[in-house]
Amino acid sequence: MTGQPLALINDPILTHREIEILEYVTLGLSAKEVARHIKISPRTVDRHVESARLKLRARNRTHMVACAVKAGFLTLNADGIQRIFKLNSSQT
Repeated sequence: MTGQPLALINDPILTHREIEILEYVTLGLSAKEVARHIKISPRTVDRHVESARLKLRARNRTHMVACAVKAGFLTLNADGIQRIFKLNSSQT
């Protein structure tokens, strides 16, 4: 038996919404700004951030982003984060 199944069991599983919010966090947006973009309350954004942080076993938001990159949830390229959800320009 290989270690692969155990590694999969221990890997964090983030929801689509947690990943979406994490991508906004990488842009430096506050909970209030993220909430405006995706039309939910800032407190709900905070809950998603905290949930993702705990799942990634990160100490803070900066460490959470680094852990997300390492885990493959976010991909970096020369322009920054590759899989950024499109921001609605009418909401800026």
